[in-house]
Amino acid sequence: MEKLIKILTDPVSNRIIQRMRIKKKMTIAEILAENEKIPRATVYRKVEKMLEVGAIEIVGSRKVRGQTENIYAIKDVFISTSGSREDGLKFATVSILRIMDQFNTYYQSGDADVNRDKLFILNYVIALSDADFSDMMSDILKIVDSYQKKKVASDAKIRNLYLLSAPGGEEL
Repeated sequence: MEKLIKILTDPVSNRIIQRMRIKKKMTIAEILAENEKIPRATVYRKVEKMLEVGAIEIVGSRKVRGQTENIYAIKDVFISTSGSREDGLKFATVSILRIMDQFNTYYQSGDADVNRDKLFILNYVIALSDADFSDMMSDILKIVDSYQKKKVASDAKIRNLYLLSAPGGEEL
């Protein structure tokens, strides 16, 4: 469980998972081509750890210049813990603490400008059937994926967009 939490909250692993979610299936060579700033050894190490904890799986292989190249895919687009309640709470806590740390680093930088950097937090309380909720999430993911596929502009800034589905605890 600890290893899964570490992988799901690691920025490099998260970047690889995001690209795999968009591309559906990727080889190490394709991951490297999409993430040129990540060293080759780091990609191999992260992929091995993701395989070990079951975040991704080998879905095929092919021969390239006499070498076997594995093809990887995410097991489930909604990667999460499926263990005990304690594991789920630990995963949620670590994830939220990581977000808090990012905000802390941002505000400590001395250059924080919420309007310039377009920071926001939205909270929608919405009542939907499971099917409608799945449809809505599919639509949201299509929109985000379409922007992730765009060529990175020279003035692009890294932005973290978190989608969180949390328990409502309210009556209709």
